[in-house]
Amino acid sequence: MSSVSPPRSRAVWLLYLTVLVATGPVAIDLYLPSLPAMTRAFSASVAEVQTTLSIFMIGFAASQLIAGPLSDRFGRRPVIVGGMLLFFVASVLCRFAPTIELLIVGRLFQALGACVGPVVGRAIVRDLYAPDKAVGMLAAMGTAMAAAPALAPILGGWLLEIFDWRAPFAGMAIFAALLLGVTVLTLPETNAYRGETPISARGIARNFATLLGHRTFRAYAALLALSFGGIFCFVSGSSFVLIEVLGLAPADFGFAFACVVAGLALGSTLAGRLAKSLRPHEIAGFGIALLMMGSGAMAGLAWAGVANVAAILAPMAAFAVGVAMIMPTAMAASIGPFPRIAGAASSLAGFAQGVTAASAGWIVAALHDGTTRGFATALFGFAAAAALVYAFQVRAVSGAGRS
Repeated sequence: MSSVSPPRSRAVWLLYLTVLVATGPVAIDLYLPSLPAMTRAFSASVAEVQTTLSIFMIGFAASQLIAGPLSDRFGRRPVIVGGMLLFFVASVLCRFAPTIELLIVGRLFQALGACVGPVVGRAIVRDLYAPDKAVGMLAAMGTAMAAAPALAPILGGWLLEIFDWRAPFAGMAIFAALLLGVTVLTLPETNAYRGETPISARGIARNFATLLGHRTFRAYAALLALSFGGIFCFVSGSSFVLIEVLGLAPADFGFAFACVVAGLALGSTLAGRLAKSLRPHEIAGFGIALLMMGSGAMAGLAWAGVANVAAILAPMAAFAVGVAMIMPTAMAASIGPFPRIAGAASSLAGFAQGVTAASAGWIVAALHDGTTRGFATALFGFAAAAALVYAFQVRAVSGAGRS
């Protein structure tokens, strides 16, 4: 079965896919400045409020296991439409949640809808581009998408100061409604193999088993997950460290966050350019070096008692450059060999990312002691784990040149 020939230019596809994949950053980053205010509004603990992040990542991870195979079977378009509709309804629920427990439930359903953005967006890239071209497209998306986590906390801080902590959830509902409308009115189907992939539990399990049996997929998916876990340490812990520990104003939090996002943009740009001359594992190697340098510097400063905004943001920016060099190359390398089950491959890689991110949120919360040490230690731990995977898994499969 052939797909509808997409009459869009590369620039138009880049714009749409960037916004689509940005559903994750918008759902996470827009309300980050509100986390301390939520602890006061609900008389909740830091751990309880952190659960609104962790439960989102669990739901985001688990639902990807279904969203990808559904898009393989029925097409990308209907899955995006259903996901954005659910994301809209759940955002409204979060906006009016009277208790922290109901907010946590709303965040779970938000995740179930929002997950279709990145998982189906990455599958569409594989539909449209060969693996060698996909690295450049994913890197370009990463560069453009850096605007979402840069602008979302700034906007969230303004909404918090002008209105209250609930306003960011209204913003998420508006975002979902707009993306739903654009998808319904303009998106063509891109999956040339829809209808061929089994949707039974046995068929899905068989596809996942194929992926897990592939050494290249395992190596790059693990590298992707651990790198993302490091970024999520910052996402989940930055508002508490910067606002509560270091005294940064909520309205300024977004600008501090933007310094790290600038690192992500720079790393994505570098990855796109290096993809023309280097292989994925070589680009990832540069990224790993930056992960270790950034996290090592932050941990060293934190344990030496240096506690200021620069001691967090400068090392974290270097870390972010490394992550952004790793993520598009690792994603392209992990899903590239599987054009017929690109949705399933994107799902499983995304599931690993989500589980690792949820773990990162809990680890940061458990290590939080009113200083910068716990956050910095968690970041260094994820960097070290990623370095080990690179040294013993990624380099091995790259040297073998096969699965």
